Parts: sequence; C-alpha cells; structure tokens
Amino acid sequence: MLTFLLSAITSVSLFLNGAEINQTETITLQKGQNEIRVEGLSPKLNIPSIQLSLGGGTVITSSQFITDYISAANKEKDNLTKELQKKQEELKQQQSLQTTLNSSLKLLQVGVEASISSEKVTTTTIDANLLYYQNKTASIQQQLMQVEKTIEDTNQAIQRLKKQISEQSTKGQNRCGVLLLSISSPKAQKQELKIKYFTSAAGWSMQYDVNIDKIGQPIQLVKKAYITQTTGIDWSKVQLTLSTATPSTNNQVPELSPWLLRLQETAPKPTRRSANVAMMAKTAEPMADMAMVYAEEDVEYATAASVITATQQDLSLEYRIDVPYDVQGNGKEQVIALGEEQLENIDFVYQVVPKYNMDVFLVAEIRNWSKLNLLDGLASVHYNGTFFGQTYLSAASTEDKIQLTLGSDPAVQVKREQVKEYTANKTLGSNKEQTYAYQTTVKNTKSEAVKVIVKDQYPVSANKEVRVTLSNKTTEGALNDTDKGFLTYELNLQPAATQKLYLEYSVKSPADKVIR
Repeated sequence: MLTFLLSAITSVSLFLNGAEINQTETITLQKGQNEIRVEGLSPKLNIPSIQLSLGGGTVITSSQFITDYISAANKEKDNLTKELQKKQEELKQQQSLQTTLNSSLKLLQVGVEASISSEKVTTTTIDANLLYYQNKTASIQQQLMQVEKTIEDTNQAIQRLKKQISEQSTKGQNRCGVLLLSISSPKAQKQELKIKYFTSAAGWSMQYDVNIDKIGQPIQLVKKAYITQTTGIDWSKVQLTLSTATPSTNNQVPELSPWLLRLQETAPKPTRRSANVAMMAKTAEPMADMAMVYAEEDVEYATAASVITATQQDLSLEYRIDVPYDVQGNGKEQVIALGEEQLENIDFVYQVVPKYNMDVFLVAEIRNWSKLNLLDGLASVHYNGTFFGQTYLSAASTEDKIQLTLGSDPAVQVKREQVKEYTANKTLGSNKEQTYAYQTTVKNTKSEAVKVIVKDQYPVSANKEVRVTLSNKTTEGALNDTDKGFLTYELNLQPAATQKLYLEYSVKSPADKVIR
C-alpha cells in the first residue's frame, strides 16, 4: 500500500459553526488496481461529508476513513530526527575545518621562526617572511571566526531540535485522519487527488470597535472576526473565506403530523407511571364530567443524507481573505480585521429608567440598519480614544434601526424619590385603597441642549378584584402604554435646564387580601 501525506490545505470556508476544508495531493498510480493510504486529514471531520475528486479516467472503487493514533506523531518525530542528524553532520564538518585552520596557524608560525633563525637570512628576507606571515595569519583567522560562528549557530539549532523531539515524545498519542483508497487506473500516471470535507471543530464570531470622535458626527464601526479551530491540523498559508452560513445536519423543512386528542371515560388506576398525569388532571377544568387525557404525537423529521458544505451567496454573507493566512489548530483565538463602516444615519439621545437605575445612558439610534448586513456581536465603545466599556450589538431588529448604548453621562442628572406626603392608605368598607406618589427630577448640566427619554411605570392589575387608577395629577405628555403600564416622556432640555415629572396612582383591593 502506497502512503501519501497531504502536503497542503488549499482553502478553507469557515462558517459560524464549522468549516469546509479542501486538501490536495499529487499521487502516482500504476496501471490497474492501486491501494493508497492518504494521511494528514483532520481526525475530527464529518465522515458523510467527504468528497473525492480524481481525474485521468480513474475510478475510486472503495474508500474508508480511519483515525491513526501513531502515524502523525512518528512522522513528525522522524522528520525532526532527520533534521537533527543533518545538523550534527554539519557540526562535525565545521569542527574538522576548525582543527585544520588552527593547525595551519601553528605550522605557519613554525616555518617563519625557522626561516628567521637560518644562517643565510638577510634583512630583506626577514621583512618578506614577516609580511607573508601577517597576511596569511589574518586570512586564516578570518576563516576561523566564520567557522566558529557557524559552529555556535549549529549547536543552537541542534539543541532546539533535541527539545522538539523530546516534546514530541511526551505529547502522547497524536491523532491523524487517514483515508484508505482503492483506485483503478487505465494507465500509469500522476493525478491530483482533491479532498473536501466538513468539520465542526472550527468557527468564527464577529466583534466590533465603535469609535466616536464627537456626538453628532458619524460613528466609525470597525469589524473584526475572531476565529478558532481545534481540527488537529494547522492551517498554513490557506485561502480563507468567512461565511455567515450555518451548515446543519438537518437541512430539510420539518413536516407536521396530526395532533390527536383522545377522551377517556374512566380514569385509570393510579400507578407510578400515571401519578404525574393524575396530578395534572386535578388542575384542569372538567369537560362533560369526564377526565380528558391527551398526548402530542411524535413529530418525525427527515434528515439529509450528508452535511451541507456548500454556501450560496444569496443566503449568506462571505468575507474572502485576499492573502494566505495561518491558523493554528490548538484552539488559540485569532483576530482578522474585516474593514470598517461609517455610520451616518444616527440620532443621539439620552435614556434613563430611574425606577431601577438613575444613570443616564447615551444611546445612538442607527437607522437603515439592514443595509449594513452585520452579525450580532460584542462591541467595544471608544469615545475620543478612551475606552468606555462594552455593549452587545444585535443585528436582529423588527424595525430598520437599532439602539447602541454608548455609556452613561454624569452631566445629565436624574433623581427619583417617593413623595411621602401624598402616599396614603385608607379603608373603604370591605376594600382598601393605597396611594403612591413619586417625583423624578431631570437636570441638564451640559453646555448644549439634549434630548432625554425618561421611562417610568405604574402597576397593571391581573385580577378583576384589583383596580389601578392613574391620577390626573400625573405629569401630562407621556406616551402611555395602558396594557403594560409604561410611561415614556421625551424631554428637550436646554443647557442648565431642569424639569420635574410627577407620577401618582392608587390601588383598590379587598381589605382581607394581600397584593403580590
């Protein structure tokens, strides 16, 4: 059986949950039947999603995916060991050259000393010998310096390789995805085997930076993709595409089955299994003096034959990364900048709900939101370069606008307090009436006019014996949602202006009952 290690991941389509991986390998085929073992796939792939492509008139007669716990670790260790042996051989050669150069220096020195001590030596020959010695010594010493630097670098490389081999040995069992293929070829040839598969061990999410220079000016929205993968293989210099699609193993519209109600004339004898049903029946209203027992039939859902790995641009938004990208397979989160948007259709308003929190929040209402095609995500808010906190940006909106909370502003002050002199309890026959009064004060200490939305509420009765009445003393001008008891005031405050809002309501109920 011939073994091939996939050399490259050509491209990856990364979904919000999952990824489609494309890998290739050129394989050599003999005429007739070939048994091929292809290694280097993710051990966490979805087996039904595997797609194989091979040209040249070949036929893949069978395929099997297995997980190999040894091969990947051994191959990595073997590669490191071969590299170590190569470096060790280079070290020996450099050390031998170092010894030769040192011997040459000694021989050169001995020769010069012998020539100077000769009886026939003259001043001219001494000068010539000294000049030769100096030039030759300088040349040899220059070579020695280069060799010593090479020896130092090689020793460091050897130590790194030994450490990597040691780490590889202590990693335990590494998993490797392996394809066992039987291929029939009409002739001896080389062909490119293309493999495509889906894995759920990857994904990405959108996050944003919201940069505000000045209130009333456009907002800069920086889009960032946070990507991660634990497929067991590193993605090295791959063509990466980020898609907002969400592949699923169930890609068929569910169908309804009949929901049948059945009547039972006589109640079943209590058993452990029917005890809970009997207790529920006690709380139900009787129908024709008979206990009614009903159950919802199981709904059958058809499951698609394989995982959907292809995306359609009319159903999703795609970000194609133009440069090759590296993504480690250890789950470490990486960030890719996806560009920015200038948000111009903005209304800046202040909002406060003083019943729960007297902090006044600056909110940006962004219109024409759907045209931006953005995803839900965490947003970091920066004002004049200062970090103001984080908020959640929700792309799902029934209206074509969203609200982005930018932070609280202490320059707009709100105080809500109970007006005790108008709060009273009194008895009216068999009933009691309780009156509550609150005053909210809003003050603008900013140097410019502001619009403030103040939200307050009064209780709503859920029982006909309890009656809630909103007093006509309550400040007018509010949008009153009577079903929910919400009061919404829209105030336009000039600099240094103050406005007071008064809320009063009464609750009438039976004197012998407690209101919750």
